[in-house]
Amino acid sequence: MALQIINGDYPQEGITLVSHIIGLLGQRLWFYKKTKGYSNKLKINNNCIGCGKCVSICPMKNLVLRAMRSFDESLTGPEYACNQLVVEMISDEPLTDTNELDVRIYSADYQLTGSDSRKFSSRKTPLKIRFQLVSDSFWDESLYHVFIFRNGYPQWYAALSPEDKYEKWSRTRLENIRLHPDQKFFAEQLCNTAWWPKLYEGKFKTLPVQELIRRFRIYTDPAQVLPCLLVDSSRTLLAKAFTFFILSNYFTGSNVDDRFSLSLKELMTGDITWKQLKQKTARKKVIIIEIGDLEINSQKAIILTRVADLIRNRAPQDPVYIFHGKCEYISSLFQECQAFESLFTDETTFHILPPESDPDSSESLPFDTPLPFDDPTNPPSQIRNFNAPCAAELELQEMVGLHRVKEDMAEARMMACFLQRRKDLSLDSGAENRHHMLFLGNPGTGKTTVARLVGKMYHYIGVLSSGHTVEVSRTDLVGEYIGQTEKKMKEVIDKARGGVLFIDEAYTLIEKDTYSKDYGKEVIQALLTVLSEPNPDMIIILAGYEDKMRILLQSNPGLKDRFPLRFYFDDYTAEELLEMAHRSLQQRNFILTPEADRQLELLVREASAQRDEYFGNGRWIHNLINQGILKSMARRIMSLPHPDISNRKLFCTIEACDITSAAQRFQECYPLKLKASARIGFRA
Repeated sequence: MALQIINGDYPQEGITLVSHIIGLLGQRLWFYKKTKGYSNKLKINNNCIGCGKCVSICPMKNLVLRAMRSFDESLTGPEYACNQLVVEMISDEPLTDTNELDVRIYSADYQLTGSDSRKFSSRKTPLKIRFQLVSDSFWDESLYHVFIFRNGYPQWYAALSPEDKYEKWSRTRLENIRLHPDQKFFAEQLCNTAWWPKLYEGKFKTLPVQELIRRFRIYTDPAQVLPCLLVDSSRTLLAKAFTFFILSNYFTGSNVDDRFSLSLKELMTGDITWKQLKQKTARKKVIIIEIGDLEINSQKAIILTRVADLIRNRAPQDPVYIFHGKCEYISSLFQECQAFESLFTDETTFHILPPESDPDSSESLPFDTPLPFDDPTNPPSQIRNFNAPCAAELELQEMVGLHRVKEDMAEARMMACFLQRRKDLSLDSGAENRHHMLFLGNPGTGKTTVARLVGKMYHYIGVLSSGHTVEVSRTDLVGEYIGQTEKKMKEVIDKARGGVLFIDEAYTLIEKDTYSKDYGKEVIQALLTVLSEPNPDMIIILAGYEDKMRILLQSNPGLKDRFPLRFYFDDYTAEELLEMAHRSLQQRNFILTPEADRQLELLVREASAQRDEYFGNGRWIHNLINQGILKSMARRIMSLPHPDISNRKLFCTIEACDITSAAQRFQECYPLKLKASARIGFRA
């Protein structure tokens, strides 16, 4: 009947006389004052703005969430999962126009503890939707923050405390996230940023996280003049780390070009003139100023007072100033110059306490991450020697083979160091910072491994803000319907910001025999947007066969010139494959007998001589050892009548029979695709 009324088909029979009398006594009279109060409180019409007030005062609970802790053996979760949290979202009517629902659960201090998602093919969702979340720690009875994302946007929020017993439901009401401004701000602005995990990685002991979120929300008010912030600590590096990795990243994101740093000492000594300061801070969002050990006299006090007055009287569009330093240096400054002390309040001051586990270390960062290069008070030449290779480059040099790649990568690294150094010295601040690459070569030649090292190398130089590597292929990028490819690309690009986006077998995005509705070309268009950015804080690497990659570059005129760096990965020789096998076995504490070593060499040389374009190179060696030799060894040892499980030599030594057995079985599972012999003859 309800559906009939919604569709405009009203029942004609009406209600009986008895029902009229019951309604008069039970509804009109008994609930008269209450219903009158409800009607006077709220009136909804077409002018609704979605503030959520109706949800807050509604006596019905139409959208609820229930959760329980459970041990479910049927759950195919990862090995680290201790137990699971079953979450059910229950609605009294389907949620129309919903393609995807995501649930993310955060701890009381806003650390992500688990997440799950559901996709729907139809326009209407089920009335009850179940999520299963696993975690590397036990779900306890603590408070959790639950966020429900609808089509990628935060929609509902609930504070959840699971029952103390397992397999027992805990029921709570879902509320529109607009009713919780701090949580809404966190879900929209903070949780997906690359710098938010740094807050826990560094174990900064500062304000409660809830207070930190509230302050961040206040700082984003465009109508307000951004306040001057102060970070103090008993450790100089601890205050600097919180300033650079947390506060400055909040205002600038991963774009280091939007910030400038200096010290008060440079202003007082004249190392930076006012004219130079104005030029360097133009169009910056954040100015970071270090408060060091200052010797203040009357003349310098006048200069400091003048600086404080200029900062206090700045316009709303001016950058935010973040001061940081050691507590004793800051106290000394405030005693000599009260104008500086008046710049800050309790709302704009962050006191960073050292970790309890390491109370005495004063010259160490809270995590193993170098400070940014854009800090003139700590220039790159003092942080690292650019002429000395980093650990990632040393790892590249130690890899087997790849001689051309090593030489070309060393040249590319020197060029990147040169350009970055010029940028640090403000000699070429407007230069483009593109380092996109093409990796050309057959499978198994180390392209993926080198791509991971590229991220680390360029992060060390200062080109990339994080240096991580996101590895994707066609299936991770191309959607099945209109709009899905764009969404996938946006997610991948956002995830890869600050690091390397590695697209393996990139030529599959453009196939000659692809049907007309293929969405691979949308990926190319999305990549061109990033490739066109002068300072993308990202390196895009396309990998694949050389001839097929050439076809990809010819498919779009804008692609060819967007990749200034090209690296050619040669196939491994038989000697290099054999060396690779020896290294792999040695690292895992295996020993080859002389006869087994000879058999292995014969097997590798035979496979190398019969290779074709589909030969797996290093991947072939990996599969040969793990799927062939070690399996044969395990079968031989464990088939013994009474194997001595305490005999280390027995479990380390590879016999010749293991190689021959592996060669036979491995060739059956991974046959080589031999090329047909070429006919030799003469034509008259």
